[in-house]
Amino acid sequence: MADVLVEQDPQLMTDQDLAAVLHVLDGIAVQGEGTSPRRRQSTEEWTLELHWQQRGPVSADTEAALPEALLRIREHYALQDRPAPVRLRVLDPDGAPLLRVDPADPGAD
Repeated sequence: MADVLVEQDPQLMTDQDLAAVLHVLDGIAVQGEGTSPRRRQSTEEWTLELHWQQRGPVSADTEAALPEALLRIREHYALQDRPAPVRLRVLDPDGAPLLRVDPADPGAD
């Protein structure tokens, strides 16, 4: 079972992008899989949303690794010359925010 479901809006994320995101997450020991987006976002200032599948908080190790993971995901998009996610948000299984990662100001919601 996946640790997180990664929202894959076809306007923002190709299958190649999803594979890159999943590879980055795998590098921090988080197994993910794609899922349909819960809401539409514009290509400007979009947020990569991850749905944490476990009850309870994200582990401290994972939380500490997410800012670097976001930077690696943004690098992938830069190499593809496509709009990258501005931030990453982790939601619990019910959709409530667990934490938010911004490249300049990582921290919890």
